[in-house]
Amino acid sequence: MDLPFTTLDVFTTKQLEGNPLAVVRVPASLRDRLTQPMKQKIAQEFNLSETVFLHDDTSKSGPETREVDIFTIQSELPFAGHPTIGTAVFVRHHLDGGEGVRTLAIKAGPIGIEPSSTPRGIRARIPHNVHLHANTLRHVLSPSADGLHPNLAIREAELDAPVFSIVKGMTMVLVPLPSLDLLGEVRPLRLDFDALSPPLLDEGWREGLVMRYYYVDVKDAEAQDGVRCLRTRMVELGFEDPATGSAASGLCAYLTLEQAKKGARFQVTQGVEMGRKSVISVETMVGEGGKLSEVYLGGTAVVVMQGTLRVDV
Repeated sequence: MDLPFTTLDVFTTKQLEGNPLAVVRVPASLRDRLTQPMKQKIAQEFNLSETVFLHDDTSKSGPETREVDIFTIQSELPFAGHPTIGTAVFVRHHLDGGEGVRTLAIKAGPIGIEPSSTPRGIRARIPHNVHLHANTLRHVLSPSADGLHPNLAIREAELDAPVFSIVKGMTMVLVPLPSLDLLGEVRPLRLDFDALSPPLLDEGWREGLVMRYYYVDVKDAEAQDGVRCLRTRMVELGFEDPATGSAASGLCAYLTLEQAKKGARFQVTQGVEMGRKSVISVETMVGEGGKLSEVYLGGTAVVVMQGTLRVDV
């Protein structure tokens, strides 16, 4: 079985910055042969934070929609941000006939994609089913528990941080920090959220990925007027992610609702400490009753590698 693949660096215009993504194309003739366990093994082979499988078959979805499966090295995800933007850039700008694609169909629901004001940038309408959980880490952990940061100021912020889901299966512990110095001290410690007792997450929301997302409000002279600028880091499972579009979407949605705004625009910069600077844009809108109505995730991506994946089945 031969599968063409492309890797892109996402949320950047420079190769070897941003967050790497592998896009594996699945021809219609191989769709039924490429099993879920095989997709998982392929994701482990790439060993990136996410690998996506882009289905060429449009017989059911139509030419304006492409089906996409998103995998980490451990499991399939219902939604993830940098795979959405990276796949959309690949489809619209590097795939023959892809300029007419308007929707990516993922497990969390359809994602509308359109060009952004940035050259070769994408603006994606993100599916959301937001939920603020009742517990914080302080409710379920001792303040001296393993997996919390040794710096007391960071640990206290971790313990009291709100726990927020952008969709079922994608949850963030949103840790505010007062300075970039403290943000620089964050390290990729491992905390097993599934083993916590009592559970951290509310009933009905306990499946999927939980991550810690640290953030600091910053000033950026290059940002547009009215844009709130944030510096962030995402660490979990013993590693750090250079760009996390789902977490950025969740953080910006939470901040919008917390401040009871009708909508807001954000610029989120992540990955600086890793030498892989990533720039993520998020726009939120609030409708009647103060409910979140729209979340738009934006960014760019550049191609790094292309080749053929050969798998015996």
